Amino acid sequence: MFSNKKNEKKLSEVSTIIGEETVFKGSLDVNSSIRIDGQVDGDVTCYGDVTIGKTGRVENDLKARNLFLAGAVKGNVKVEGKIHIYDTGSLEGKAEMSTIIIEEKGRFHGESIMTGTVSSTEESSKVLEIEEAKAPKSDSSS
Repeated sequence: MFSNKKNEKKLSEVSTIIGEETVFKGSLDVNSSIRIDGQVDGDVTCYGDVTIGKTGRVENDLKARNLFLAGAVKGNVKVEGKIHIYDTGSLEGKAEMSTIIIEEKGRFHGESIMTGTVSSTEESSKVLEIEEAKAPKSDSSS
C-alpha cells in the first residue's frame, strides 16, 4: 500500500521540463510527468502526465497517462485516462483515450477512439438488467 502511494506521487511529479527555447530531436521515455514548452521532434512515452504549454509542440506519437494540451501535437496520441485540449490547444492525428475534453476554440482534427473500463458484455448485461427492472411484472397469483 505504501509503495502504491509512492509510485502515484512519482507519476504525478513533473521531473522533466523542455523549455521554450529548446528543440529536442529523438525519442523521450519519461518515468514521471513532463512539461513541454519547447519542441519535440520524436516519440514521447510517458508513464505519468504530459502537459504541453501554449508554446509547446510535439511532432510524432505520444503515449501517456493523461494529456493536458495548450500547445500543439501532430501525431498519434494514446493515453490511459483523459485528453484535455484547452482553448489554445491543437491535436492533429488519431487519439485513443477514455475521456476527452475540448474547450471552446480548442482544435481536434483526426480520428478518436474512446476506450472504457467496462467491457461490451458487461455493458450488455447491465442494459438487460435495467430493461428487466423496467418491464411490467406479471401477476402469477391468479
